[in-house]
Amino acid sequence: MPVSGIVLTCSMECAYDVASRVATLDGVEVHGVLPDGRIIVVVEADTVEAEVALVSGLHDIGGVMSVGLAYHNFEDIPHKPC
Repeated sequence: MPVSGIVLTCSMECAYDVASRVATLDGVEVHGVLPDGRIIVVVEADTVEAEVALVSGLHDIGGVMSVGLAYHNFEDIPHKPC
């Protein structure tokens, strides 16, 4: 399961409104709103394709100026020996 830490940049005036809308999306957890309008979220999905679609959709939310990847990891994927 891919897991990513994402930083959304918004204006300070709409950051809490954007955070409340983003928090309603399946697979997205809002972890905080910074005083400068940035929103810290974690995105989880079953596949990489589903995660890409979810993150791409964050760009379309009104008030979001940019979406930045801060962290990415694959959880629960068995590792094959070399």
